[in-house]
Amino acid sequence: GMITMGLIVCATRGGEAGRRTQERAIALATERDEDLVFLCTFDPGFAGNLSDPLSEAVVEEQQWLARTLMNVARSRARKQGVNAHAVVRSGPVVESIEDFVRESCASMLVIGQPKVDSALGALKLDKVQSCAEQMVDKTGIDVVVVTPE
Repeated sequence: GMITMGLIVCATRGGEAGRRTQERAIALATERDEDLVFLCTFDPGFAGNLSDPLSEAVVEEQQWLARTLMNVARSRARKQGVNAHAVVRSGPVVESIEDFVRESCASMLVIGQPKVDSALGALKLDKVQSCAEQMVDKTGIDVVVVTPE
């Protein structure tokens, strides 16, 4: 049915690194009694020339992995009684998150601060901060940045 209440978007890459961010998002969704979307965005540009069959295989593999990780997060949230969904998008990371936030009329974005710079198009440390500020400026959404231990 219609989503009448707010929606929390958790931008995550899944895996161990994303666990703290996901747990925080689940806690917030529980506290605010809102739905939760685990969103994984990745930029296929890293794979090089996409007409190359190998690059295509790499991107498909990424998509499969992303979907799997988002489904794992979703079932963890559902076990805790949260109405959670999993979404995978490809494209420039910050823009993809912003587009999704607008489309879904989300009330809050939860995003993780990576411990170290990681490969595969994950946001770099300073990028997360500027991404958060950009989101607030452009969409007016509340942004929660979860820092590593």
